Amino acid sequence: MKIAFVHCRVTPGWALAVFQDLIDEQEFSQGRIFTLFSDRSTLHTSKHKLPIVTALPHRMNQLFLFCSTHKVPFLSRLLDYRNLMFFYPTLMWNLSRKIKKYWPQSITISSFAVAKNIKPISWVPMTLYLHSPMQYIRSHYNEYEMKVTWIKGKLFRYIAHILRNRDLKYTKFDTVYANSEYTAELAKKLYHMPQVTVSYPRINPAFATAEIVEEPLPYYLYVGRLVNFVRETDVIIKLFNELGLPLIMMGSGPDEVYLKSIAKPNIIFIGWVADPAEKLKIMSQAKWLINLTKESFWMGTAESLLLGVPVFWFNEGATSSLVNEDSGILVHSKKLEALKKDFVRFQEKQWNRKQIAIHARRKLAGGK
Repeated sequence: MKIAFVHCRVTPGWALAVFQDLIDEQEFSQGRIFTLFSDRSTLHTSKHKLPIVTALPHRMNQLFLFCSTHKVPFLSRLLDYRNLMFFYPTLMWNLSRKIKKYWPQSITISSFAVAKNIKPISWVPMTLYLHSPMQYIRSHYNEYEMKVTWIKGKLFRYIAHILRNRDLKYTKFDTVYANSEYTAELAKKLYHMPQVTVSYPRINPAFATAEIVEEPLPYYLYVGRLVNFVRETDVIIKLFNELGLPLIMMGSGPDEVYLKSIAKPNIIFIGWVADPAEKLKIMSQAKWLINLTKESFWMGTAESLLLGVPVFWFNEGATSSLVNEDSGILVHSKKLEALKKDFVRFQEKQWNRKQIAIHARRKLAGGK
């Protein structure tokens, strides 16, 4: 079996970890990864080492990568991979052409943005694993529209309209999986997909069996991509700048350089932690987990709650299906003054970390 694996972009994050698991679930003799942009030339999973083909020409991809990891005046803002959305129609055409040239016997798509919009190949079965519909033209459109201004704002509104129409044309797949009930309902509503199977991403079993740290260390934790749009990492930094409390930022992303420049000494950046045992240790000893994202799945929330760590989370998306009043606080506003009030409320409550873990383990095991 010769399989083409398609992913929106290959950069560190939970979506990539899920994608690696999807690859390892397949039986194949040959495989290749197709994506818009990648920070590496090959992808290593626990079972495979696969070459990566990008829609961007190799040298252009390397230039985008360099500008995302170095602060280059003007160029880093211009050659930000997020700006590739203005060229998605052309890039997806080019990626579809490269996939067809590979002539796979099967196609597996992992999509959190635009990967689902590749052109089908006659008689080649396609499986879609949907992390989320393209958020910046749908569920997060209003947030993007408010933050993207001037000429870029006009271009964004123009291309968002085009992408929204194109996105609705790519709805025919042989098999469709979604990462949560929330995402499955969105797929049915947006794309009129009658059969969508919910398949939760695999969570490291060690999180469900780890010993609960009842007396945590006095630091708070953010885990995820360091981006300001949607994830509001700049708001989190500003909040902790004012609170003066210790915060660990675990992750990396295109806004990392900027975030470090505005962060006070009480905030520490540790990058992505690849070692599962080290990641578990850092998360289990945290006082709380902080995140202001409208999630389509709650991987970080799930991992934290399985360890008995309460969460301070935004009350939209899939998160509310996992968090209750005894395991965290779901905030309704991302404005700084409102967050400070919610944070005080969070501090005043006594959290039973063992009960948090028990509830999460029952919930994720299918119990009540």
